[in-house]
Amino acid sequence: MKNIIVACGGGVATSGAVASKINTELEALGLSHKAKAEAVDIKSLELFARTADIYVSITPMPGANHDDFPIPVLNGIPFLTGVGKDEIMEKLVKLI
Repeated sequence: MKNIIVACGGGVATSGAVASKINTELEALGLSHKAKAEAVDIKSLELFARTADIYVSITPMPGANHDDFPIPVLNGIPFLTGVGKDEIMEKLVKLI
């Protein structure tokens, strides 16, 4: 099973909402047995990234270059705004 992490500043409200939206989408697509999203605190992001398969970013990590990240990084803002959500979800499904 693929582990998707979603991070925001506190690892609760925004990232929790996005992780829930991703899990709902995965369920609707019949992929909930292949991947699961969980909200994490951005301060612990590097630790969680060691065991995760995909990172959905809600807020930039200070000093981090996502191109150098050890796992694929997707922009999570479309899950909040709805703008571009289908395209990001398509990318996520391809990574799964």
